[in-house]
Amino acid sequence: MIALASYLFKDYLRSFLYVPPVTIFFLWTFVAYTYVPNPVFSSYAVSCAVLYFITAWITVTLINKEDTTQLHITTVHARSIIAVLIGKLLVVLFVVSCLTVLAVFYPILIGAFNRSVTIWDVMVAILVHVLISLLSIAVSLYFTKIWNKRTLSTWLLLVLILVISLAKGRIVNGLPDSLSFISWIIPPSFTIMEMLSEDTVLLNASLLFNTLYIVSYVVFLFGIFFVLLRKRTPL
Repeated sequence: MIALASYLFKDYLRSFLYVPPVTIFFLWTFVAYTYVPNPVFSSYAVSCAVLYFITAWITVTLINKEDTTQLHITTVHARSIIAVLIGKLLVVLFVVSCLTVLAVFYPILIGAFNRSVTIWDVMVAILVHVLISLLSIAVSLYFTKIWNKRTLSTWLLLVLILVISLAKGRIVNGLPDSLSFISWIIPPSFTIMEMLSEDTVLLNASLLFNTLYIVSYVVFLFGIFFVLLRKRTPL
């Protein structure tokens, strides 16, 4: 699997598809902290929102990169389409992990915050960036060309869902009680934003429940995706 992921990563680098999303995230990070000082978790909430869209961009472009012939050849060598997809997801996680390191540590290194940052703050920041990245990957998988060949409409629908999930709180508050169940269907990125709504985040039952809820949602989406993929493809 490591060899496969390494090949896919090198192939992705040669394509230069990573340049636009990575460049945008770098530029946003540098510009966002031009003016200091900034509140800690409010700043991390914004970087999470940006990373949410950037991760979706990277996920879709990386998975859609290969044409049908090249994907078939890769699948034959890997002996399973599942292995190929897992390898690609490992590449996405590696790239996003690098962006997370930048988002979390850059403002600390330049002293961009209005107070000192504790180890607990760093742990929470890393946690929320990882959670929102995993959520973005899990949602984006359903908008790759594996399921839909119409690129533009698929991109628009994906962006719409991501935006709706970030504005989940306002949308749910405007729904009648009979439709409140929709809040459990919408991707819980808004929950991450709520976790960062205060200047301090405490280790309590609410934090643990929200983390477990997001992880369960992500695992469910991944599970359904690979079950459907196994049924659809013989390899």
